[in-house]
Amino acid sequence: MVDFEFIDALTGDKVGLIYTQGQAALAKVDGNVPNCKSIFFSGCSLLNYAMPLVPAIYNTLLDAGEVDGLSVLCCGKILSYEPNGDVLRASFEDELRNVVAATSIKRFVCACPNCVKALRDAFSKDVRTKDIAIDVLPQTLADIGYKLNPKTCARLIKGDENAEVLFCPHDSCPDRESGDFARGLRALIPDGMWADPKHAWRRSVCCGSLPRAAGKFKQADKCADINGREALEVGSDAIITACMSCDFQLNMAQPHIQCVHYLEMLYDWRINWSQVGDMMKLRFLFNDTLGVIDSSNTQRLFEGMSSSVLDNVEDDCDECRID
Repeated sequence: MVDFEFIDALTGDKVGLIYTQGQAALAKVDGNVPNCKSIFFSGCSLLNYAMPLVPAIYNTLLDAGEVDGLSVLCCGKILSYEPNGDVLRASFEDELRNVVAATSIKRFVCACPNCVKALRDAFSKDVRTKDIAIDVLPQTLADIGYKLNPKTCARLIKGDENAEVLFCPHDSCPDRESGDFARGLRALIPDGMWADPKHAWRRSVCCGSLPRAAGKFKQADKCADINGREALEVGSDAIITACMSCDFQLNMAQPHIQCVHYLEMLYDWRINWSQVGDMMKLRFLFNDTLGVIDSSNTQRLFEGMSSSVLDNVEDDCDECRID
């Protein structure tokens, strides 16, 4: 049963999200891309780790007039870790620029720090896309008046809504240059409810996701351990992040303190991090990119997003389910 359906703002495909299975379904519609000016770009991590939050956030932004479309396309960064990754990623980004340039989209609101850096870098290389705004979700939410509720945070962190909670922000690597997510995260946390660790902002210590993706597991665990210890040093009750990948890594690879994502606190919906390890499987690319990926030589599952290859599929999401 499909829980939420929408037309992807970048591909024109009909996408159905199935929460209980952590799956998505694609179906052919008329092939036309919606006429959008500002879109929510969820990124792969949010889609996989917290699928129900994707439509929840989209509806929040839609109701506030911040966006008029949604896309679950991958930003392409993860292609760098595939064999011949630089060529694959360059090809994907070229197609992404072409697609975006052909639309009326002028703004992306992104949930993921990796997506923001990837899109800014990619779009800056083309005169057609260089002026498209790439905004960050936490700052956008703060600007329209959202703030974490202290009682909700206390209940989710300590089981007592009257308890006091102190967060230790973790700043992700791709945000070091701009600090946009770091500022947005802190803008959402009430005054007096956060304390920076020894290494923060531009000096933040990687959560360990990058070395883990490169196969350097000892280094990855060491990074996570440092973050956990520094969070304890400032007397915090939990690390809080603006990146789902950081959140996963800091929960799985260090034993010192719990880690939460600000969206868990904002939407009062906890992620069971011990059960999401095998859920990172939905990554949507253009079909031209899939044409040059050797599916036998990759550890990731990529799916095509273009109605042009779904000519024999009925207009029914259940007909083309990703298993």
